[in-house]
Amino acid sequence: MEGPLASLLSPDAATMKVLLINPNTNTSTTELMLMVARAQAPAGWDWLSLTAARGAALIDNPESLALAADEVAAMAPRIKALAVDAVIVAAFGDPGLQALREALEIPVVGIGEAAMKAADALGLPFSVLTITPRLRESTLRQIRRYGCETHFNTLVITAEDAATTSRDHDTLVAKIRQSIHRAIVEDGSRVLVIGGGPVAAAAQTLSQREDLVTIQLLVAAIHQLQHLPASCRLPLV
Repeated sequence: MEGPLASLLSPDAATMKVLLINPNTNTSTTELMLMVARAQAPAGWDWLSLTAARGAALIDNPESLALAADEVAAMAPRIKALAVDAVIVAAFGDPGLQALREALEIPVVGIGEAAMKAADALGLPFSVLTITPRLRESTLRQIRRYGCETHFNTLVITAEDAATTSRDHDTLVAKIRQSIHRAIVEDGSRVLVIGGGPVAAAAQTLSQREDLVTIQLLVAAIHQLQHLPASCRLPLV
């Protein structure tokens, strides 16, 4: 069963049509996230995608985050026309998440919220790792807004701007290695939330330790959808 009627069933019991929204303008990132989603989600889920037409290719400051939020909010009529069963907003800052929840009668999940709540639910100290120093305050507000302060330990952010840090793979890996070392060895965290697609890719092999849990953003969002009760419309936060 597809379309709105499928949302009357548990996501585990029905074929789901899920829309993945990339709030930045990088279509290559959209395709990469779709590939990950298809690999991680149940086989019965069908995937559609929308990519922001305006804004930044990398959301790394308050201005680009605000523009992304406007772009995502403006997608509501198109989303209704697509008749999907659920939506994933696939940017760590969850731009436009609340606006879509107000406008739509289907579950809307943000990858930032899903990852932070998954980390907090483990009951272990967790750190959030990002490469966006200009979004520090925004990220801290997210943690508070989602009620994830109980086990939140530290926010570890690279010193340079995101474009510089991610300009090549080796530089990014080196910076993330330093961040992981700080989070684990210096701060004592046992769970990592890896903020942002490029960071997650670089951190995947660096953080493979038996005593460490790494929360992958998109995987956390998929899991949240899988475990929603039937006919669930997520609350505003």
